[in-house]
Amino acid sequence: MEVQEALERLRGKDHKEVAKRCEVAFLPPKEGAGARYLVNVLDLSYCIHLDRGVAEEVVTEDQADAGLTRLVLKYLIFQCSTEQEKGWIGIDRFAGAAQHHGDFVRRVMRPFLEHFGYNRQLFESASKQIGGTSEKLGGVAFSFRFLPKLFALVQLWPGDERALRKPSANIMFSAHSVKIWDGKDAVSAAEFLVKRLRGTRRPRRRSPVTQP
Repeated sequence: MEVQEALERLRGKDHKEVAKRCEVAFLPPKEGAGARYLVNVLDLSYCIHLDRGVAEEVVTEDQADAGLTRLVLKYLIFQCSTEQEKGWIGIDRFAGAAQHHGDFVRRVMRPFLEHFGYNRQLFESASKQIGGTSEKLGGVAFSFRFLPKLFALVQLWPGDERALRKPSANIMFSAHSVKIWDGKDAVSAAEFLVKRLRGTRRPRRRSPVTQP
């Protein structure tokens, strides 16, 4: 499902029900502005414009790429009919993940390990800056509220140059996310998370109306 198809499906939904089930805000058309959703993604907030088919970060007005736009739209479409589940699921469990394995290594794991692989403190600091919660799940682990009802987990086993030990890492998502995203979406979500970790700044305040 690509962006235009997802938009058409979302436009036909009961917007009040979507807002309630997905814990987002829906703003009806007003004063020349079309209908839109406000959705928290990690420590940022995005405005999803249903008329223009774009997603913009509310502070900078930077437009999200097609990958992020698609996975947020699919969250709004499918989360409203999918029950939240406990537990975690790896990228390899998503439909069609095998064909995106190379992208996952190149766009997600390699940049993550190059940046954090030998620096536990840097990973811990970056995780806290974007709202991560420390978890006791093996390695240095942090969970993140990626979307209001969909979480991500990142685990790092730091390397040691003196001991010639290479670093390793693991990225997982809420168990029910496999009913919302496919492998391409999961890679896009993991890539966005790693980019936020690598480019951490002071977190931006979320719009009060989008707080769960």
